[in-house]
Amino acid sequence: MSSKVGIRESGCEGVREECNGERSVARLDALGVEDEAWREVSERRRPSDPLLPYSLTPSLPSARPWMLGLIVCVAIYGGTTVSMAQQTAAPPKERTRDQIEAKYKWNLAELYADVEAWEAGFAAAQQKIEKLAGMKGTLGKSADSLLSALKHRDDTIADVDKLVVYAGLAYHLDMSNSETAGRSDRAQSLATRASEAMSWMVPEILTLPSETVESWMKDSAELAVYRHMFADIDRQRKHTLSAREEELLAMTGDVTASFGTIFGRLQNTDLDYPVIKDENGEDLKLTNAKYYQLIYSPDRRVRRDAFLGMHQVYLDKRNSLSAVLSGQVKQHMFYAKARGFNSSLEAALFGPGIPPAVVENLIRTINANLPRLHRYVALRKKIMGLDKVHRYDLYVPLVEGERDKIPYDEATKTILAALEPMGSGYVATMRTAFDSRWIDVYETPNKRSGAYSWGAYNAPHPYLLLNYTGTANDRSTVAHEMGHAMHSWYTCKAQPFVYGDYATFCAEVASTVNEVLLAHYLLQHAADDTERLLILQDQIESIRTTVFRQTMFAEFEKLIHEQAEAGQALTGDGLCALYGELVQRYYGPDLELDEAGKAEGLRIPHYYRNFYVYTYATSHCAATNIGRRIIDGQAGAVEGHVKFLAAGSSRYPLEVLKLAGVDMTTPQPIEDTMDLFDDLVDQFEALYNRRKAGTASP
Repeated sequence: MSSKVGIRESGCEGVREECNGERSVARLDALGVEDEAWREVSERRRPSDPLLPYSLTPSLPSARPWMLGLIVCVAIYGGTTVSMAQQTAAPPKERTRDQIEAKYKWNLAELYADVEAWEAGFAAAQQKIEKLAGMKGTLGKSADSLLSALKHRDDTIADVDKLVVYAGLAYHLDMSNSETAGRSDRAQSLATRASEAMSWMVPEILTLPSETVESWMKDSAELAVYRHMFADIDRQRKHTLSAREEELLAMTGDVTASFGTIFGRLQNTDLDYPVIKDENGEDLKLTNAKYYQLIYSPDRRVRRDAFLGMHQVYLDKRNSLSAVLSGQVKQHMFYAKARGFNSSLEAALFGPGIPPAVVENLIRTINANLPRLHRYVALRKKIMGLDKVHRYDLYVPLVEGERDKIPYDEATKTILAALEPMGSGYVATMRTAFDSRWIDVYETPNKRSGAYSWGAYNAPHPYLLLNYTGTANDRSTVAHEMGHAMHSWYTCKAQPFVYGDYATFCAEVASTVNEVLLAHYLLQHAADDTERLLILQDQIESIRTTVFRQTMFAEFEKLIHEQAEAGQALTGDGLCALYGELVQRYYGPDLELDEAGKAEGLRIPHYYRNFYVYTYATSHCAATNIGRRIIDGQAGAVEGHVKFLAAGSSRYPLEVLKLAGVDMTTPQPIEDTMDLFDDLVDQFEALYNRRKAGTASP
């Protein structure tokens, strides 16, 4: 089960936002915070040139299962390595690994019996890589030659994936261990060599006449398995240039990638953030990490100083930052024009086969529903007793309540009960995951922070990393990561290797469906109105930050590209004014727009990823649609979702989602999410008023 896309992770792709103590699909992404190492890796994994593949297989949107965007697999699929030492280890805890029961820890011997077995696998993979390079120029000789090369490519990728996964998992258990760090770096280097050794394959396939490949597939059932892959390659023909032109475009990669690198260095290293006073009156120097903590402070003065202090820095540097962002936009325009696309948006969406109308439909539908968000902002103003709501008032919880620590075993029982509507087979596999050491559960000294699901196509199962501490957020994270794992499990059991992946467009759907079902179960079994309010608050904020806010980001990105394509200069003042207009339109008349806050558009790292951010909103809407139909017991809803989980990349992502009954080319899934948002706000307001009146139910 391959690692073609990267780790499916809480806290990387995205660096996510804490939402009132619960897990949000958007997390830090909703705040626009991310660490520099991840931003650089993500940009390399998602190339701005629409025909530079994400992976060794030619399906451009491909995303090998159980992973999303961590550094370990970028080497294979982006041709670039990043040292594992750049990742962040969790703070040391008192409990060491030998103090934790085996059932709560990975059994990596399932992958390789020991380090010696891994070394033997490494040597074997080296030989396979050497053989790959020798196959160049043979693909057009016969159907057998083509099939042999493709099968050898798949076998090589699978073997390298497994090596990378084992080394990465071992390293993540103790990131101070130089021996495991060294093996991980060696695996990444091997992956880079594999990428280089097979870089000729797609260009050579493009030289084969379509009629020849079609006739070969008619005579060979094994070769016909690759039909969708060949069709996807053939789709690229009209945007593929001559060999020399392709070489020149490839040579521009390091130069054009510099805009994102410059932004990351500015944001994380060179910008001088101010010192503010914390809740205790102590001096505190702002950082990106501290900002997203302080923005939730119940002390309005603290969160105001954090918000204005952070964004004043960006406002003061707006001319330089706008020049960097303008350069990034021009990079997108350059590749789009060079390859004959009508716009940067069309070029960016070409890989996964997403028509620009999908993004336009999202923006149009959300704009038509902005009065619903305005109503929620007005409710916030009323509950908080404010004359005007400022941006720094949008994150603080409206309801506070004590939440007891949740033992891990109790959390898994709750998740299994919540997922029962998915059927006995789904739940049985999840129970096996909980009982059979798929998951490394607890924090230990120098263990990698965050949470993820990762694996390889030929591994026995996915591997989930947690740092479980017993919060409600941790419980939601378990459900979320199990959604990724189940998506990959079903995909890899049903699909051949070449389609044992799934597109980024679909990546967050399964995980969010799990969260939708869990939230519904928790709401139905809440002990009192305070607990119900906390759950409702989390769900409301999840939609606000993941659907409304990410769509606003997407609209800003679309508008600045259109302005540049029309020949308009992207100046600091112009970008801030445009962003301010969008914020005011989205949040409505009860929001007071601070001048410094207009510079937030210059702080968001998403714009260096080339039309990526909209997928947060579309995934959330698709998952909400699926989850609500499962909850309502709609005929075929569960079966459709399972078909979606098992489809992998055997079809384009829009077609895969249609298997689950979701058509993201229409407004319906988005409207359904907007209806749910209204319903949640209705429930929250009624319960809040009832509790305030002293008539809360037990």
